[in-house]
Amino acid sequence: MNLPETSQHEERGGGMPQPGQTWRETVDSEIDQLGWRDATRVEQPGDDVSIYMIDTMPLEDQVFHPEGPATFSLSIFIDGSGTLSVDGAKPFPVQPATAVFFACDRVTRGENHIRAGQRLCVIDIRVERPLLEKLGGISLSRLGGAVITEHSLPDQDVFLIGFKAPPELIAVARSLLQCSFAEGMARRAYLYSKAIEALGIGLDAVIKQADGKPLKPLNEEELRRLNRAIALIENQYSSDWTIPRLSREVGLNERRLKEGFRMAIGNTVHGYLRSTRINAAATLLASGSSVTDAAYTVGFENLSHFSKAFREEKGVLPSQYRG
Repeated sequence: MNLPETSQHEERGGGMPQPGQTWRETVDSEIDQLGWRDATRVEQPGDDVSIYMIDTMPLEDQVFHPEGPATFSLSIFIDGSGTLSVDGAKPFPVQPATAVFFACDRVTRGENHIRAGQRLCVIDIRVERPLLEKLGGISLSRLGGAVITEHSLPDQDVFLIGFKAPPELIAVARSLLQCSFAEGMARRAYLYSKAIEALGIGLDAVIKQADGKPLKPLNEEELRRLNRAIALIENQYSSDWTIPRLSREVGLNERRLKEGFRMAIGNTVHGYLRSTRINAAATLLASGSSVTDAAYTVGFENLSHFSKAFREEKGVLPSQYRG
């Protein structure tokens, strides 16, 4: 969806988020920059769920560049049109009755367009990692596993999954917007339950609408072999795992190995190996290891490559992470 070149208003953030900055700080800053504070209601019915409700009428086309740390969200557009995108992926066209799951495990930047002259009404539900794990181990990187699209960057653990919102999801979004309970336990319980309901409906809709194509799940034996491959990477991440070598090691052909990682992990083999190494390096740095020792211990032979990969994953250089 191309927006006209004229009458666009562009808002840019102030560069990379500061170390330790939360997704909430970046979202609140973006809302203030866009001038949407008066049109935004924020509810936090629990420590692990936050709900942003935006209802406004943009007077001119908005182009802005959100940038922030790891987050997991479901955005439901009751009204409004434009595009949402992450840098390096194809924009997703937004229109009334569409919804978007967004999940990333690192600092991510994108470009969003909002068209003027029509109401923008969106419910944005943010879910914290502890709740995702409580719901069955849904990590930020696994949401898009079964529905990798051109709007996502699976190699970088960044997923933007847009889909047509079923009527029941729109109904839940409206119920959040129109909640009439007074402040207190009843209101928090109602909003919390509706947010979880929206998450469930959305996840179910994503799987059913995956390009209209039924997924070919791994059979029991393939899944066993895939789990073995995942365990090898997680336990021997310093090894030089190539797809052919990993395929031979677990007895799963290369095509199904790659498909399995995308379906179960939401990432490529190499992407998951890199992510695992960076997470292990971060743990070493936090415990006092030097940058050089951490890099070599987890399997990086080039310090420059390690620093670049670490910053892409964590948003800061390893020396800054170490503090």
